[in-house]
Amino acid sequence: MINRIDQDEEAVERPFDRHMFQRLLRYIVPYKRLMMWSLISLVVGTSMQLVIPLFTKIAIDRDILPKHFGGLIPLGIALIFVYGIRYVSYRTQTYMISVLGQEVLRDLRSQLFHHIHALNFTFFDRIPAGKIFTRVLSDVSNLNQLLSSGLVNTLGNFLTLGGTIVMMLALAPKLALVSFVVLPLLIILSTRLRRSIVERWRVVRRRTSVINATWAESLNGARVVIAYGREEQNRQHFGGLAANNFRVWIRAMSLSALFGPAVDLAGTIGTGLVFWYGTTLYLHHEISLGLVVAFVAYLAGFWEPISQLGQFYNQLLVAMASAERVFEYLDQVPQVTNRPKAIAWQTPEGHVVFDHVTFAYDPQRPVLNDIAFEAKPGATIALVGATGAGKSSILSLVPRFYDVTGGRILVDGIDLRDIKVESLRRHVALVLQETFIFDGTIKDNIRYSNPDATDQDVIRAAEAVGAAGFIDELAEGYNTLVRERGSRLSLGQRQLLAFARAILADPAILILDEATASIDTRTELIVQHGLKTLLKNRTAFVAAHRLSTIREADKILVIDRGQIIESGTHQELLDVKGAYWRLLAAQFKLEQSGGWFHPSTAK
Repeated sequence: MINRIDQDEEAVERPFDRHMFQRLLRYIVPYKRLMMWSLISLVVGTSMQLVIPLFTKIAIDRDILPKHFGGLIPLGIALIFVYGIRYVSYRTQTYMISVLGQEVLRDLRSQLFHHIHALNFTFFDRIPAGKIFTRVLSDVSNLNQLLSSGLVNTLGNFLTLGGTIVMMLALAPKLALVSFVVLPLLIILSTRLRRSIVERWRVVRRRTSVINATWAESLNGARVVIAYGREEQNRQHFGGLAANNFRVWIRAMSLSALFGPAVDLAGTIGTGLVFWYGTTLYLHHEISLGLVVAFVAYLAGFWEPISQLGQFYNQLLVAMASAERVFEYLDQVPQVTNRPKAIAWQTPEGHVVFDHVTFAYDPQRPVLNDIAFEAKPGATIALVGATGAGKSSILSLVPRFYDVTGGRILVDGIDLRDIKVESLRRHVALVLQETFIFDGTIKDNIRYSNPDATDQDVIRAAEAVGAAGFIDELAEGYNTLVRERGSRLSLGQRQLLAFARAILADPAILILDEATASIDTRTELIVQHGLKTLLKNRTAFVAAHRLSTIREADKILVIDRGQIIESGTHQELLDVKGAYWRLLAAQFKLEQSGGWFHPSTAK
């Protein structure tokens, strides 16, 4: 295990961006009725909350002090009615906001999910899957909190704060001005101190992420750790990470523990000032006792909104950073798209022509240069060459995972770019060296290429490629559950499922990219039998190192540094003793009774 775990240092906050905020608000527009009812409920509930302290003032001044207790009964009934309206309003608001939040969350995630799947492979080459996963989940959740509860709660806080100030000024202007003395202190606590607290907890989360990543790396690499005796070094490294996490946690907790008492102290000072000055005004008969009590009740609705508004400001800055990252993905334009007059590939024959094709992932670094060859319907074209020569790049162009940067690729005489992408890929099947097995049954994994296939179709496909043998030996056969990535299956078994999946798709063009590289000799014999069925009457492109996979090909292309340097059948290339001969010599350099095995014996 290395002593460093890469961290994602993307910005957690961004300055407020009006245009980005307006773009975010568009996600609420389809649900403006929900928002409207939520706001109406909010206004009604806030109004009822502002009225409640007046009941206290009336009860004290009109009924309790003069000892006219008969008036308390209708007043109490009216207060119950007000509390009932407030309860129903807030309950309605909470429900509406919850529904709105889930609708926005669904729309954002769905849009992002569908858009990312529409992007070409260049996007996935540049950005790790973990980072994409974080944006789809974490960043979208941040935006959802802002667009739903964040906005409405902030409007509620403004209404409560504004209404409270109006009521306080209307009831006792002098007393209201005294209560505002602590306002600057509250603003500082709610903005600067809270932001410092949020930043410290972000540091804690980052340190925790490093610890989690170290845990995962240690568990996944446990055999290597033990084999090289790195247990003690790893324990020391992890101990250092844990100690560092403890220190930053203590710093964050100590500052967090200061915030609540500081706000309470500011509120207590303000309340104390109100009591002192209110009592003075009462003794001078400028205000009533009921008004002083009501005023103190209003103060409770004065301190809390200020604190919440400071919190919303921090939430807004975090949401700006999340919005920037989410819109960065949504603004990505797919490079592989259908041309305006693209046609469907209805009756594929599989005649493929590379017409002087050039290609580059990076314009400054070409990968393929002047690739020209023809694959007639039903022919098998093998591609051989050193790692990094360009074989996989050629294969990736056939299903149009990327577009050529020069020349063209013709399928049945039609430029690939003039065929609808979904139509093209429906008739192309791909088997890779590392087969992806989905969480589900074996039957589901084979059927993935053709969801409409029957159970009998699945079984026939498995039998055709030799996969039925090991499947029938399983306790539940085709209904056996396999974990994600097929951890319960051997490499060979996974490859057999991939072949069955490919044959079930019934493609016109088949692509095998090192599909037999990771299997054992015994499984290879089964696979070779399955390949004969798989390749029959299909145009096939095969990139492989094993002689058994390529020697029967109709044409072998030797690729070196993005160019075709030799072309011919297995025997033709052996006879010229060129690059192909040297590749086989390197592959089959096996010592035998006093000499070296020469590729000429592989005829």
